[in-house]
Amino acid sequence: MKSSRALNIMREIIKRVTKEFQITKDEAELIIATMLERPRFEIYMNSTLDSELATILLLKLRQLKNGVPIEYITKRVQFMDYPLTIYPGVFIPRVETEYLVECIAQMMDVPPQEILEIGTGCGAVSIVLARIFPEAKITATDISPIAIRNASENIEHLNLKGQITLLRSNLFEGLSARFDLIVSNPPYIPSSRLRFLPKSVMDYEPILAINGGEKGIQFIKRLMCWGEDYLKPQGMMALEIDEDQVEFLTHILNENVSKPFSFKKDLFGRFRYLFIGNFKDEKSKNSN
Repeated sequence: MKSSRALNIMREIIKRVTKEFQITKDEAELIIATMLERPRFEIYMNSTLDSELATILLLKLRQLKNGVPIEYITKRVQFMDYPLTIYPGVFIPRVETEYLVECIAQMMDVPPQEILEIGTGCGAVSIVLARIFPEAKITATDISPIAIRNASENIEHLNLKGQITLLRSNLFEGLSARFDLIVSNPPYIPSSRLRFLPKSVMDYEPILAINGGEKGIQFIKRLMCWGEDYLKPQGMMALEIDEDQVEFLTHILNENVSKPFSFKKDLFGRFRYLFIGNFKDEKSKNSN
């Protein structure tokens, strides 16, 4: 009897979601499954779904309708093979950054022993790099105390505290060592384009992790120009960028950086990554 009532409640919620969000029943079921953190085929089998839980679920759905990213509602984000905790106010990692990590794995000449990630957020990139390069020692930094706490939870949960050291820092502040690999997904959206971003990004994600200044290269330029002092002679730097910045960055690199560099496209055919230093394929400047 209880399971029958729960089934009717779930059907009513699905019906309401399809109407309010103007989506298909399949899409509504997927959203509900994500909220409940269970496979889609199980959502109608929840015999514990009562009116109180249904109310909580509907409140979360209202948040989603108002633009709150679903990752902040569920406190979960999937990055490659890893389901991670994500705190509201910490930048949500994207699929483009997953491909950056894949490119790094392919382009390193030899496995890195010392890695630096600047702007670690929830720790996603450092966590995956720790699995790819199990012998490496990783320093992961962020200026945000919330991000440091978030990354710490994920790193501890995956038993990586012995491999990844967290440091609250602004860019290279407080660092003196040299690294085989420096990686960063810095703020790179030009200030003039911020108002065109989706509401879910502008109203809820941290502006410090998004706003790259007038041309979007404020932080990228510092990373490029200062980064050589923190790279070992055979080291590599990997940065995520915006494709509209290639011309500006090429000029800056030619004027200020002595190492080879290469721009790479993402899975959608857009120039999204900049590699500087020693890497496997192209060795010449301005290679793309």
